[in-house]
Amino acid sequence: MRFKNIDFFRFIFALLIVMFHGRGIIELPIWLRGIKHCNVCVDFFFIISGFLLFLKFKPNTDTFEFAKKRFLRLAPNIWLSVLLLGILSIFIKGIHWDLDGNILRILFLDNVGFSPITGGTSVAISWFVSVLFWTSIFYVYISNIFYKKYLNLIIWLLVMFCYAIYVQHNNFGIGHHAENVYLIFNIGICRALASIGLGYFISMAYKEGILQNVKTKGSLLISLCECFLIGFLTYYLVFSGKLPGKTGMCYIVPFAILLYFMLIKKGVISKLLDNDLSVRLGKYSYSIYCFHEVVLPIFKYHIFKHNPILLIEYPLYSYVIQTVCAVILGILLYYIFERPVSNYFNKKLINKSKFGV
Repeated sequence: MRFKNIDFFRFIFALLIVMFHGRGIIELPIWLRGIKHCNVCVDFFFIISGFLLFLKFKPNTDTFEFAKKRFLRLAPNIWLSVLLLGILSIFIKGIHWDLDGNILRILFLDNVGFSPITGGTSVAISWFVSVLFWTSIFYVYISNIFYKKYLNLIIWLLVMFCYAIYVQHNNFGIGHHAENVYLIFNIGICRALASIGLGYFISMAYKEGILQNVKTKGSLLISLCECFLIGFLTYYLVFSGKLPGKTGMCYIVPFAILLYFMLIKKGVISKLLDNDLSVRLGKYSYSIYCFHEVVLPIFKYHIFKHNPILLIEYPLYSYVIQTVCAVILGILLYYIFERPVSNYFNKKLINKSKFGV
């Protein structure tokens, strides 16, 4: 089953992450001060991934086969990002590329407790892919070895415990990923465990059919809730410089509710976004996420450095142009690299399964 409206949100979140990373040395107008909170969109990605993982999960899924498919799906984009930034570092002063950190990145080991030691630079976005890979494998593994009644409790404890570490480490705010708390709990891992686990419970609610049989009045109420939640998140992720509440969970909970409304497709907005255009935009999200940090350093360390007048006279235009360029590169590399490579590996895996290899 395809949730087309979720694809639309994946594209929007990828765009917001580009905007978050791109604000850097550009002085944005005061009405865009909420962009500094858009790193929470990574947590939204984790929640969506958790929902899709457990919705499609089949008992007795081979953990190694799952890990292999997951690695071949996620790794190539990171490898190309590392390579491109390595090439750029030769020609553009300011782009730092070190061997030890990037070896960990290509093996998805850069954010499982090692990154504070190595301090690897470049391709900073790879931390998300790293923890997504390992925590997904962990959840698949425990889903195979525990009965459901125990699994629910274990995941619930993981969600509560990891969100508590995440929120308190950030002084009840959001962000961070590389730090290790008490040398044991990596913040990035905690973010993934908590949000993917939350996605698990959303998948449970969806399978139980909660709110999926509402009538006209119920659909109207859900439509109003959708409008409120989208307005709420838009305001606090784009326009407001303040957190919406006392903790970063004031982003997580509204999005989890909005996600469920999108899934059941009972409201006006969820139906409106359930179209093929959303699918076309959503398919670019991973490529945009992986390759936007190839574009942003070019602007920061070359274009803006040699043309500072752009930042002084036209800061908003500069911001928009670099964001558009990052999105365009992501779309181009989706067609040039991501899709062909993904199709190649899919065919290889299908052929192996046919011949029993």
